[in-house]
Amino acid sequence: MRGPAHLVPGFLDGLLPARGQDDTDPKLTELDRDLIRMLQADGRQSFAALARDLGVPEKTIRRRVNQLLDDNVIQITAVTDPALLGFPVVALVGLHFDGTQPVRPLMASLAEVPAVDYAVITTGRYDALVEVLCRDPAELLSVVHDTLVRMPGVGSAEIHPYLQLHYQEPAWDSAQYKAAAPVAGPAPENPGARSGRTALLDPVDRRIVAELSRDGRLPFAAVAETVGISESQVRKRVTRMVGDRDIRITAIADPASLGFETQVWVAVRCRPGQGIEDLATTLTGIPSITYVVACAGRFDIFAEAVCRGPHDVMRLIDSEIRSLPGVERTELLMCLDLYYRSVRPAEHTG
Repeated sequence: MRGPAHLVPGFLDGLLPARGQDDTDPKLTELDRDLIRMLQADGRQSFAALARDLGVPEKTIRRRVNQLLDDNVIQITAVTDPALLGFPVVALVGLHFDGTQPVRPLMASLAEVPAVDYAVITTGRYDALVEVLCRDPAELLSVVHDTLVRMPGVGSAEIHPYLQLHYQEPAWDSAQYKAAAPVAGPAPENPGARSGRTALLDPVDRRIVAELSRDGRLPFAAVAETVGISESQVRKRVTRMVGDRDIRITAIADPASLGFETQVWVAVRCRPGQGIEDLATTLTGIPSITYVVACAGRFDIFAEAVCRGPHDVMRLIDSEIRSLPGVERTELLMCLDLYYRSVRPAEHTG
C-alpha cells in the first residue's frame, strides 16, 4: 500500500531511507524525474522501452535506473491490498509520545516492528501515525498494546481499524491530474483498492508477490527458480494479477523527488445521514489525494494527499474537502517525515 519505510541509508528489509537523513543523496536530473514517473506507471518497463519513449540511449537509461536504485531514491515493488496477502485486519494507529525519547530514533524503532508497514511523524492531534497489518483482531490488540505502547517514549495509542481500503495511488503525478468530477469508484488504473474482494491469492501467487515485493524488476526466470515453477507460468500469473488489479508493480519514491514537498493526512467525520462509502468515493476524485480508507473510531475516513506546497494544501482543505456537503468536520495532520516498508505475504497463509 504504502504504498508505501524511509529509515537509514540502504534498504533494511525493504525500507527506504528517511528524507533528509542521507546527506549524500544525489541531485536528481530531469531525466531521473522522467524515469521515476515512468517506473511509477509500470515498474517493469524494459530499458529499451524507456529509452525509446524518452529518446535517450539505452545504456544511459540502464545506468540511471540502476543508480536510482543503488542510491535508494526509488524502490520497485509490488503494491497490493494487504487482505489478499493474508492481512485482513489493518489499522491506522495514532500515537502520542511522552517526550522522554528523541523522535527519530523512536520512529526508527517503530518502523522495525514487523506488523508496521508505514509510519509518519505528524503535527496536530497525533505525534505519529503508523499503519499496522495483522492476521486477526487478537494480533492487532497484541501489536498495539503489547508492543507499540510499551516502547520507551510512546505514551498512548488510538486505533482506527480499516473498514475498507477504498483507494490507493502510489504514482504522485497521476494523483494530480484526476478528473475534477467525482468518480464512480476506484479508477481502473489504481490496483490494490479493496473493491469488495476478500479471497486470498493462492500460495504460489503469494510466493511470486513476495519475490516481486523485494525486487519488482526481478527477472521472471529468477522468480521461477525460487518458487519452483516454469518461467512461463510466472509470467502468466503476474500478467493475470496485474490485469485483475490484484497487484501493481511500481516505483516507490519520496514525493519530494518529484516536487511534492508537502504530504498530509486529512481525518474526516461524516455528517449524520451521509454514506461513508459515497463520501470516500468522492474524495478519490480530488486531485492530490493518493490514499483513502474508511475506518472505525473517532473519524470515518482518513485520506492521504501529496501537495506541492502550503497553497496546494489550503486549496485541498478549504475548497475541495471542507466544502463537500457530506463533511461534518476535518482535522489536518502535516507529515514531517515518513517511513515505508513493502508488504510481504503473511507466513502462515502459504
